[in-house]
Amino acid sequence: MNNLKQALNTLLYFVTSLSSFAATTHLNPNHQLSGKSNQMYVNRWASIKSPYTANDLKTLFLPLGATAMVNSQYVKSDPILIFQQLSDQLASLKRVKYHYARMFSYPSEDYMAKDEGEMYIEFNKEDDLAGMRFQYDDSRSTVIFNNAELFNGNKKTQTLTLYPIKSATHLEGKSPLYNSIVTLRNILPMVIKDQSIQKSVSDTLINQKRYHQLRFVLHNKLINYMGTDYSKVTKELTFNYTVIVDQSTLLPVTILQTKVNSQDLNRTDFTAIETSPVQVLEKSWFYSNYLDQYTLQAPKVPLVPIKVGTTAPNWELTNYLSATKETLSQHRGKLVLLEFWIKNCGFCIEAVDKLNSLHQTYAKKNFKLLGINTEDNLNNIASFVNKHPVNYSILYGDNPQLNKDYGIAIFPQVVLLAKNGTVLYSGGLDIEKLKVLIDKNL
Repeated sequence: MNNLKQALNTLLYFVTSLSSFAATTHLNPNHQLSGKSNQMYVNRWASIKSPYTANDLKTLFLPLGATAMVNSQYVKSDPILIFQQLSDQLASLKRVKYHYARMFSYPSEDYMAKDEGEMYIEFNKEDDLAGMRFQYDDSRSTVIFNNAELFNGNKKTQTLTLYPIKSATHLEGKSPLYNSIVTLRNILPMVIKDQSIQKSVSDTLINQKRYHQLRFVLHNKLINYMGTDYSKVTKELTFNYTVIVDQSTLLPVTILQTKVNSQDLNRTDFTAIETSPVQVLEKSWFYSNYLDQYTLQAPKVPLVPIKVGTTAPNWELTNYLSATKETLSQHRGKLVLLEFWIKNCGFCIEAVDKLNSLHQTYAKKNFKLLGINTEDNLNNIASFVNKHPVNYSILYGDNPQLNKDYGIAIFPQVVLLAKNGTVLYSGGLDIEKLKVLIDKNL
């Protein structure tokens, strides 16, 4: 009871002292700051769009138990039902677009950080790596994950940096995913299933509109960015999660994450939500589509194309059609053209017709054309080949060292090998130059 009284007193203090700011700010009444610190806190939150008024604050931030007592007439007797409805709604999404706002407030460290931008997500079966692909744009950068790689366009330096993504865990730490709709979509089935997690649902009014207020408590763990698992903490901590859900759409509008006995607050808001947005162009998923705006950032350790005259390193990869192992050495005695490519690459798509024609020209001669992909998984390769049929062999395998050995920094790149395995040419796809070299060395 004493805890409840203390929470109510804190609430009344803030509702009274901050009512003049409430219509335009995101505030947490449990954060009992005063003087200069309080004003700094208010000013920082004021720049983020808010749907909340002073009355809305009365029930939005109370501890889990206190909310149930203050709003007992609105408490749901079966919270799992609402949790499941939200989970089902998120799982049904094929595309979604929204304005994303994120803020971290750690008063004890005098730290405040905020980000906001536009998020677009597609949930496709073929996006098997993480179950989705996304495009995020804010004032500083454009971030795109295309189910194979993530590239970041820095608007200040006008540079584009590519990051290969081999698994969903490689997306951890990516800001647009923190406590996002992706997070909720993935974590809710786990929260619902786990009976040890305390859960409650109540109703609340925001600008005279009724919302569901879903709450759950995690002990000694946090939800990771993707919502696929929990991150353990090194000491005893309890985290409260509050999800505000629009009753008319069953979509989340706010996620609040707080720590018990702490003023720390993490908050994300979703506004201007569209569940059937116009689908973006397919080429917008390829980094090559942005090279008129950005300069491709060189890797930290520059890769130099393998030099002419050197002996090409041997390798072992899998043939896409036959699923059998294949080595470079078994093609000794033939002219061999290696084309290094990736799925989400506009230039690689454009290269297919040229390479098909080249292969057809020399197919009956002592020549072998091999398309090599060590970046994408089998499903992504199959998706590419189905959309852009090739008449030459495709080889694949998880062998990042191969690209380093051949100095492959961008795609597509080709390496032409003489019959004895030495390099005749390495660089961009120049069909006319390749034909001259092939005819000369057949």
